[in-house]
Amino acid sequence: MPLSAFALLATLLLVAVIAGLLAARLIGPRRRWAPLLPILAAIVALDVNGHRLGLEVGPTVDLYGYRVALAWDIAVALFAALLAARLQCLVLTLRAR
Repeated sequence: MPLSAFALLATLLLVAVIAGLLAARLIGPRRRWAPLLPILAAIVALDVNGHRLGLEVGPTVDLYGYRVALAWDIAVALFAALLAARLQCLVLTLRAR
């Protein structure tokens, strides 16, 4: 793999980590390991969106020599992370009863 592919992968992983941390911070739960599930959900969503489905919605930008719909990718990662954080919060609330 070329170096630019690793740079793109690192950028998208950073987007997923930030989306997961933000979702855990906004929705909860407030536990030390809580951001892991939203981060993983964002990574899987970006993988499915980019590799499996190949969806490009909205404007694209040239990033490290690849055409990337960055706004769409950020939205997908954030939506998946928020959904995972909400489900995680609901499950932990139901288990506490």
